[in-house]
Amino acid sequence: MKPNFIIAGVARCGTTSLYHYMKQHPDIGFPKQKEPKYFSSIHTEFPHNGLGDDTVDKIIVKDKEEYYRLFKNLNNYICVGEASSDYLYFHKYTVPAIKKELGDIPIILSIRNPMERAYSAYNNLLRDGRETLEFMDALNAEETRISNNWDWMWAYKRGGMYANAIEHFQKEFTKVKVVLFDDLEKNPNKVVREIFEFLKIDSTIRINSETKYSHSGKPKNTFIAILTDRNNKIIYALRRVIMSFVPRSLLEKIASKMLKKNDIPLEVKKYLYEYFKNDIEKLEVLINKDLSDWKTV
Repeated sequence: MKPNFIIAGVARCGTTSLYHYMKQHPDIGFPKQKEPKYFSSIHTEFPHNGLGDDTVDKIIVKDKEEYYRLFKNLNNYICVGEASSDYLYFHKYTVPAIKKELGDIPIILSIRNPMERAYSAYNNLLRDGRETLEFMDALNAEETRISNNWDWMWAYKRGGMYANAIEHFQKEFTKVKVVLFDDLEKNPNKVVREIFEFLKIDSTIRINSETKYSHSGKPKNTFIAILTDRNNKIIYALRRVIMSFVPRSLLEKIASKMLKKNDIPLEVKKYLYEYFKNDIEKLEVLINKDLSDWKTV
C-alpha cells in the first residue's frame, strides 16, 4: 500500500492537529508514526549536528521498504496519507521524489504567520532543552548552524519562506490545498470539512477538535525542564514510553499547564517582518488569500 495523499508541512503550523483530526474520519488511514520524513531523508546528510538532533535522526524512516511497511495494514481505507512537516522546506528534493514515487497525488500544506512560526519553533526547541540562546541571538546564529548541518528545525527564518516552495508544489501537482493555521485554530471543523471535500470523501463526518496539539514554550520550573529535556537519555526514553501509553489528548492538557511562552519582542518582530515581507506579498498572489494580519507589527 502506498499513500495517496500527503500533508507536506509546515512544522509549528498545525500539522499535528490536522493529523489527529483527520484520522478520525473512517475513510482516512494514517500510520502510527506521524512523521516518517522519508522523502526528505533521501537527500539529507546524516547525522545532524545540532543539540538533540540525534533524537530526531533516529526515528526518521530512511529505507523505502521500511517506509512502505508503515502502510501495510491500511488497505481498507479510501484515503491513506502521511504527514511530514519538512517536505515543504526541502521542496527542491521532495517534490520530484514524491511525484516520481507516488504520482500526482493531493498535497495538503498548513502554513502560519512566519514570524509566529519562527518563534514557535524556537519555543519548541527551548521546551526540549535544545535551544540555549535568546531568540534574537538564535536568529543571528541560524546561518552558521544550518551550514554546520544542524536539523532544519533550527532554520527559524528559512522555515517560514513559503512562496517559492508552494509554487513548486503547485507547478508539479494538480491538487494542492493550502490551510492557514489561524483558520484551523478558529474553526477546525470547517477547515477539516473542506479538506474532506478536497479528498472527495464524506464531508459530513464530525470530528472532535477540542484538543490543541504540540504545545511549545519554556518550562515553568526546573523540575518540568528536566522532564522535557531531550538531552537526558533516560528521561527522554521514559518520555517516549509514556507517550506510547497515555492518550495524547491528556498529555497535551498537561503540557499546556507546564509551559509558558512570552510575546515576541517588538524589535525582533520588526526585524522578522522585514525579512519575510516580500515573501508574504508573493504568497498572497500564489494562494489568492488576504494576509494582511501577517503584515501587522
